[in-house]
Amino acid sequence: MKFTELDVDNITNELIEEIFFKIPQKEYFEADCLMIFGCHIKALLDERLKLAVEILNTKKINKILLTGGIGVYGDFNEAEYMKEYLLSNGVKEENILVENKSTTTEENIINSVEILKNNDLLIDKKIVLLSQAVHLRRIGMEVKKQLRDINFEMIYEYPKISILSYENIIKDDELKLRTSNEIKKIIRFIEEGIIEDEELRI
Repeated sequence: MKFTELDVDNITNELIEEIFFKIPQKEYFEADCLMIFGCHIKALLDERLKLAVEILNTKKINKILLTGGIGVYGDFNEAEYMKEYLLSNGVKEENILVENKSTTTEENIINSVEILKNNDLLIDKKIVLLSQAVHLRRIGMEVKKQLRDINFEMIYEYPKISILSYENIIKDDELKLRTSNEIKKIIRFIEEGIIEDEELRI
């Protein structure tokens, strides 16, 4: 079954788990770039940054790309906030790349792809995408569409302990609604040609 074959009026807990929380994760010890996506909610952004520091302390990462400006609902520059956090946790400034102009996930990816190209971080490279689990599926689909003709390896990372954990989502009606809307957004993006349909393991 593909995304466009889903019954969007009957989004079950099992479907949410399959789409967002069973994304295949690969074991790795080094990567060419860790790409951290911004968020206008600082509590969620801090979860991502805490995980980023853990990754940087345990794996060999060549460059860190921070992506996010002042979002539609935001009141601070996400990439600059992330940069200050990482610098205060001992990350060297010369290892950090910043994309601080985008206001949406789509702009994050388009602008970041240019930065990756300009820094030779795409062809035959290993790129780690870091965000919340409910955000990663669409991010991955958009990145693959942008880079369909480029050979690279993509790895997913997300905070396991999170406000947006599977356990929290299924017991909170508002969070479940937002997660269901993310599935509908993915389908809308497929129908608009922004991303390509994918097979689900259900």
